[in-house]
Amino acid sequence: MARPASPPGPLAPGVCALCPLAGRGRLGAGRRVADSPQAPGAACPPAAGATRLDQRAGAPAGYGREKKAGAQAVGRSRGGNTTKLHLTTDGAGNVLGWQLTPGPAGDCPEAAGLLAPWPAPAQQVVADAAYDSDALRAQIAAAGAVAVIKPNPRRKHMPHFDPLAYAQRHHIEQTINKLKHFRRVATRYDKLDSSYNAFVALRVSTSYLN
Repeated sequence: MARPASPPGPLAPGVCALCPLAGRGRLGAGRRVADSPQAPGAACPPAAGATRLDQRAGAPAGYGREKKAGAQAVGRSRGGNTTKLHLTTDGAGNVLGWQLTPGPAGDCPEAAGLLAPWPAPAQQVVADAAYDSDALRAQIAAAGAVAVIKPNPRRKHMPHFDPLAYAQRHHIEQTINKLKHFRRVATRYDKLDSSYNAFVALRVSTSYLN
């Protein structure tokens, strides 16, 4: 059987009793402080070891922390906020250079700067239909190279196209597939371009070592 409840003991120093609510009229009418060393209506003193968070609302965690600032090549496309990684490789699929742009940015405008240092006479520049433009073809021809670019189906005058040479494009597709094996490259968790570029450079370096 349960033992009878013992009477409450004296309050510890610095601890105030609760103020009971009484009365039938307004809420709290007729309240009193029982067995309290403080005078009625006096505020309770803070307990020993009380912190500022116990007395009033404080600032949220991380408030005032310096935010990261820098370039962010992120743009909204059909899949949401994305980043596009443009690559230039050699015939074996080794990365020669890359460029970051927002997701909705076009491919062809970035090709001119990426290809500028590399085309040489008798070389073939293989690219898909997204890079089909007269300006890019003229740049490749000025370097003495041959443009193996799949023509856009909406062209009125179709340029010469070699499907056998275009089949070598699978090398760059394999390189992109290897990069996507790393989730940090495929999904971009980094906020700044500098952080993302650093990890891409690390992955490209390890691919050369392998």
